[in-house]
Amino acid sequence: MTRQNSSPNPPVPPCDRARSRRDLTEIVLDTLTRVAPEIDPTSLDPGRAFRDQIELDSVDFLNFVLALEKRLDRRIPVVHFSRLSSLDGCLDYLLTGG
Repeated sequence: MTRQNSSPNPPVPPCDRARSRRDLTEIVLDTLTRVAPEIDPTSLDPGRAFRDQIELDSVDFLNFVLALEKRLDRRIPVVHFSRLSSLDGCLDYLLTGG
């Protein structure tokens, strides 16, 4: 008898393993610049929160996450949004599945 996962938030699968960290970096930065076209992605410190480096309000951040979901064809639970606050955070989350 197999046991059903009764968790309200089932595990999120990692991104397709064919996607490298470099590929995901390009996707994340491209998505970010579509939401906030005034930013220079080459000037971002990957370990520092986006909001500490660029003007990204809560609506922009939500649009960024929703655009990532669409681009990657993957749902990101609201409880995990804070893990996407920096480039490194995005990459770690997307590569490990959260």
